[in-house]
Amino acid sequence: MPRPLPERKRRRGQRDLSLPYQEWRFDVGQPEHGQRLDSFLNGRLDWRSRTGIQQIIEDGAVEVLPNKDPQQAEIGRMRTGLKLRCGQEVVVRLDAPGSEEQKPVEDGVDPTGLDVLFEDDQIVAVSKPPALNVHPSHGHLLDSVIQRIHIRHTALFGKTRDMPTLCHRLDRETTGLILAAKDQLSRTRLGRQFEARSVKKAYLAVVVGELPEDEGVIDLPLGKDFSSEVRLRIGVQDDGEGWPSETRWKVRKRWDNRTLVELYPQTGRQHQLRVHMAAIGFPILGDKLYLGGDAVFLRHIQKELTSADHELLGMDHQALHSWKLAFEHPFTGEALELEAPLWPSIAALVPE
Repeated sequence: MPRPLPERKRRRGQRDLSLPYQEWRFDVGQPEHGQRLDSFLNGRLDWRSRTGIQQIIEDGAVEVLPNKDPQQAEIGRMRTGLKLRCGQEVVVRLDAPGSEEQKPVEDGVDPTGLDVLFEDDQIVAVSKPPALNVHPSHGHLLDSVIQRIHIRHTALFGKTRDMPTLCHRLDRETTGLILAAKDQLSRTRLGRQFEARSVKKAYLAVVVGELPEDEGVIDLPLGKDFSSEVRLRIGVQDDGEGWPSETRWKVRKRWDNRTLVELYPQTGRQHQLRVHMAAIGFPILGDKLYLGGDAVFLRHIQKELTSADHELLGMDHQALHSWKLAFEHPFTGEALELEAPLWPSIAALVPE
């Protein structure tokens, strides 16, 4: 009689970010290029054993930030043997001491005020406000989209086997539609759609200037702007190199040196829409980096923006809004098109 196969260990997905935690960040340098993730952390989290480090990776407490390396390589599934690349950033988030004693929120009451656009047993879509990171970051540990989703999820459904996981990202100042999966199988299936670029995205933006044509295509390769003082700045690559990048656009309304434009990214490069619109001479209103420039961006980071800076930018956050997502439901296969109404602070700019 054949021996039964051992039950496969179920991998834990997204850790619960509604609880307090501590964070560590490590840059991957040239000497660590190609190193295994567990080996990389073994010399940095020296209070944990190699086995303990492997466990926190499997538990979902470790994240490798994508598109930080010059090649913008896709990040695969978090696993102990993941090979790192120079330029990536490894983030470790562990429960803070005493976090298990945190007072639970009231059952059945959403304390976050999230604007939920769609929800079923597998997915939830919300409208992201400006000035909020999608994930916790070094300078913004205490509030993020995923933390609010976790707080809401726990309040409404209790502690579930899986916690929701974001399927994509938006810049901190970008508003609008963002999608999360409630279980790991749904996340995997949606992730494949995003990787295959079968998910159709549409954005709305208010740009400086009045576009003369009604529609067009921007086909300009992008890459790191090494001439900039700002490490995260992306630029058009005039040398023929860089990542192929394409954006389709269509004018919706023009007024007073402003244009409301629909943007359809055909590729998913970092800052693609912001760089492309600035490159053709119509930067997005409020964009501190690609409208304001390095000096304005650095003053913003130091919270030292001048009255002239505010006048140049035109609004407190960039007027870029995640408008629509079209994709297949991860379980039913149904074609879904979700839409987020234009964020009020952007809509207020557009005349009737």
